Amino acid sequence: MAELLTLARPYAKAAFAYAAEHHTEDKWSSDLAMLGATVQDAAFSAYISSPELTPAQKVKSFVNVLGAEQTTVAISNFLTLLAENDRLALLPDIAAEYELLKAQGNNTLDVVIESAYPLSSVQEQMLVSRLEKRFARSVNAKVEIKPELIAGVVIRAGDEVIDDSALNKLEKMRTRLLAQ
Repeated sequence: MAELLTLARPYAKAAFAYAAEHHTEDKWSSDLAMLGATVQDAAFSAYISSPELTPAQKVKSFVNVLGAEQTTVAISNFLTLLAENDRLALLPDIAAEYELLKAQGNNTLDVVIESAYPLSSVQEQMLVSRLEKRFARSVNAKVEIKPELIAGVVIRAGDEVIDDSALNKLEKMRTRLLAQ
């Protein structure tokens, strides 16, 4: 997984740089999301993986998915580059990395809050406001209920994880007791 992300990152950065320069970030975002979803379709993926298809035929298949009238020259050239380097399978990873770059460019941060119990709107808003202060960015929060945490929350913000769950505290206590 990490290897795919390493391969996808330069393509996503190039796509984002181009889109930002031409003020077409949202168009690229929707196109990359559609292309990434298309690659994840088993039948389409098997078809695209066919060794009989030339890179140009593969690109034409993707252009047909997006719609020829909706596909820009830049997207077509991007697909051609991916096809010639046998990187079309990276489209879902490129789309995900592009969205991260877009969020950074918009000074927003996507955060997942895992909670043992449902949070009230007041609790959620309080967490979001504190996270916005901590990260100095606007925060888009998604709350997931995970009863196995017993109590507390785990906050995942990019590469950073803040674990204030009872499960984590019990595990740390167990480790300390076993170490003695």
